[in-house]
Amino acid sequence: MVGRVTLGAPLIVAAVLLASCGSATPTPPGTISAAADGQQAEPVRIRLALAPDPVWQWLQDSGTTGAWEAAHLIQIDASSPFDPFSAFAGGHADVVVINALEVSQFVEQSEREPVIIGKFTTDRSFLAVRRTSRAETLEDLVEARITVDSSLGPTLLWGLIADALHDLDFRVGSPDFDLVVVETASVADLVMRGDVDACICLPDFSVADLAGGRLRPLYEGRSAAEIYAADVLGDPGALPVADAFIADKQWLHQNRDAAAALLGLWDQALRDLTSDKGRLVADYPHLFSVQTGEEIDWMTDHADDHDWVLPSVYLTEEDAVIQTDAFARMQRIGLVADDTDQPDMEMFGPEAG
Repeated sequence: MVGRVTLGAPLIVAAVLLASCGSATPTPPGTISAAADGQQAEPVRIRLALAPDPVWQWLQDSGTTGAWEAAHLIQIDASSPFDPFSAFAGGHADVVVINALEVSQFVEQSEREPVIIGKFTTDRSFLAVRRTSRAETLEDLVEARITVDSSLGPTLLWGLIADALHDLDFRVGSPDFDLVVVETASVADLVMRGDVDACICLPDFSVADLAGGRLRPLYEGRSAAEIYAADVLGDPGALPVADAFIADKQWLHQNRDAAAALLGLWDQALRDLTSDKGRLVADYPHLFSVQTGEEIDWMTDHADDHDWVLPSVYLTEEDAVIQTDAFARMQRIGLVADDTDQPDMEMFGPEAG
């Protein structure tokens, strides 16, 4: 679950007009030549796998996707499989949105070659305890039971934070912590029930307890990305990429124009969807797990204070440096094997030249 921003009605109309006239993204050359020859060309098909997401939902509901597909002669077949990478590895998706730090784990597990081509979010997870706990950092939770929803994803970034800031080993099977892997929806619940001491939580899966003050985030409420950028890298602006667009290398070679167009569509949405986050939370409450007015207000304020949606889809040289450094750190402390290859990154847009 990613992306938390929306538009008012005038901006929606503007976005649709942009998509209709083809100015939101570059038009694939095949579309132009087919139109010039008066021929009916077959649309390029992009099979996209991603978790249920407000940005994608808005693109559909606003009519932007339909107008864009007609203008660019591209068809996006989107799905939300339980395991997006398995769908990608099995050849059922051309582009998948998953955590960038996970990609290296999958490079050797598939005949397809994953390439990082765009960015979407930074890591929004945080470390939280019950209100009555006296813990303030990971150092106060040594040997404690902590719930996580996977050994990958945010757990990898927290592993880098634990090592860099506290010289502690944070991973499943660690001697320093007892990490308990459970489904995402249960991560915070087990803390509130007293079955574990803390959790690596996502705001949208623990909003009721956060809004009610029963669950307390540590590290001044900062997300893993904010802690890593400021305290580990020494630059609050150096946010690592979390959810990223991953394409198959062979498919990308044959469909580079379509990939560029998809990223252009998403980048236009990210630029347009920046002015009214509160309305997005209210319009798509099921995608934020909010039900009451109090929860909507809390989530809106949290998104304002700790915005995890990156302002552009296009990768930069700074992104490449941050991800390369994170990969090297993961290798050094054994979160990935020494012989694991770093995934390729392909740049599009303003930084591609």
